[in-house]
Amino acid sequence: MVGIKGNRRTLYTKKVMIDAFLKLLQEKNLNKITVTDICKEADINRGTFYSYYNDPFDLMRSIEEEMAEKMMSTINISGDESIKNILSDIFKLILENIELCKIIFNEKNSSNVLNTILKSAYERTMEEQKKRFPHANETQLEYFFTYNTGGTIEIVRKWINDDMKLPSEEVIRILETMYMT
Repeated sequence: MVGIKGNRRTLYTKKVMIDAFLKLLQEKNLNKITVTDICKEADINRGTFYSYYNDPFDLMRSIEEEMAEKMMSTINISGDESIKNILSDIFKLILENIELCKIIFNEKNSSNVLNTILKSAYERTMEEQKKRFPHANETQLEYFFTYNTGGTIEIVRKWINDDMKLPSEEVIRILETMYMT
């Protein structure tokens, strides 16, 4: 049936809309894209679009949430909680979805995917930091987490925006060094 999650036709329709949307995002800012633009590019009618999404921002949120879920499941599947392995898993997923990530992590689109992922790791990270810094109070640990999260987000964003000139392994080493200091 049309509209049922997992239905082949539904999956195809969503893919066509997402592909059209991502193509448009390469050409203009999110706030300049209209439902009509997406429908023309995807060769669908507006009713079809509104069956799945409220507006282009809703579509963007959906794409970001799916990417965040993929990253979180990748991290959780690994079962290895070392910073290096978590970062390796995230970078692998970014490389597998590079065109999408270029758009999502572009500053003008102000995505929150990395923020969502890193914040979801908050408790795990805080437990590690409590062990590393046993004399630090909760506020100090929160500031440390915020510092590391912001730095990680900006380093990954810079790496993507620089067309990934550095090998991912080198960026991971940079981030590891940042976490260890």
